[in-house]
Amino acid sequence: MKTTISKESILKSSILFFTISALILSALLFTSCSDTTSVEVTDDEELIEQIESADKTTIVEASLPSATSSALNGDLADSFVETVQLATELGYQVALVSDNLSYEDTKTDVFFSIQGRQLNSTSSKRGRSRSKCFEFVYPIDLIMPDDSSITLNSADDWSLKKDWYAANPDATERPELVYPVDVTLEDDTVQTLLDSDELAIVRSSCKSGKDKRKCFKLVLPVSFTMEDGTVIEVTERADYKLIREWKKANPDFTVKPTKIFPLDIEYKDGTIETIADETAYEAAKDSCSI
Repeated sequence: MKTTISKESILKSSILFFTISALILSALLFTSCSDTTSVEVTDDEELIEQIESADKTTIVEASLPSATSSALNGDLADSFVETVQLATELGYQVALVSDNLSYEDTKTDVFFSIQGRQLNSTSSKRGRSRSKCFEFVYPIDLIMPDDSSITLNSADDWSLKKDWYAANPDATERPELVYPVDVTLEDDTVQTLLDSDELAIVRSSCKSGKDKRKCFKLVLPVSFTMEDGTVIEVTERADYKLIREWKKANPDFTVKPTKIFPLDIEYKDGTIETIADETAYEAAKDSCSI
C-alpha cells in the first residue's frame, strides 16, 4: 500500500525538528557559559572563603585586572597595596594598609573576583576591619615625603594622595598627618587631638569599647611655642589651624609645640584644674588611665 505524505506534514515535521535542535543548542550553550563563569556568580562570601583557603601565588600590583582600579582608586584610595596574592581561577586577595588613621585597624584584606570585581563580604569580622573609630573634620593636611603638603577638603580627596604617589613612584615613605586635628566621635562630640599620642589613645579606646572622649581638654585661650620660637595663641578651636599652617610651612621641624604654662584644663565632669607645668600636665594625663 502506497503512503502519501502531504507537503503540509513535511513542513510541520521540519519546523518541529529545527525547534528541538535550537532548544538543544541553547541548552548546551547555557551549560557551557555557566561552566566558564561559575566562579564569578558564586556567592561573594563563599568565593572569599575559597580564595582564603586556596594555595596562592604572590604577584605584583600591576598584574591585577584593570577592573580593580575603580575600587582601589575610589573607596580604597586612602590605602596602599602591600601585597597581592592570586588564587588561580578564583580571584585575588589584596592586603591594604591605610593612611587614613580614622579606621580602627589600618590593615585589612580585600578580595576581587578573577575578572576584577570587588567582592562584598557579609562577615562581621571583616566588616570591623574597615569600621571607623571617628570621622575627621576636614580639611586635614598631609606632609608628603618630599616635604610638600596636600590639603584634603573631604574624604573624596584621599585620591590626591594616591595621585601624588603615582607621580612619584620611587617614594617609599608614607605621608605624615599634620596635627592638631579635629575628629567627630560616634556621639557627635568634636575632639581636638594635639598629636599622634592622643590619636592613638582614641583609637585604642575604640578597640576596647571604652569612652573615646579625651579625659580633659585645654581651656582656651592657650599659647604654644613653636620650635623656632614663634608663639601661637589659640583663642578658639578654629585657631588650631594656625599651628597646622606653621607645620606645613616648616616641615623640617619635628619638635612638638610647647604649651605655655600655667593653663587650665577641664575634665569630662566639668571640673576645672590649673596646671602649673609639663610635669603636672603629664600627671593629669596619667590619672586618666587609673
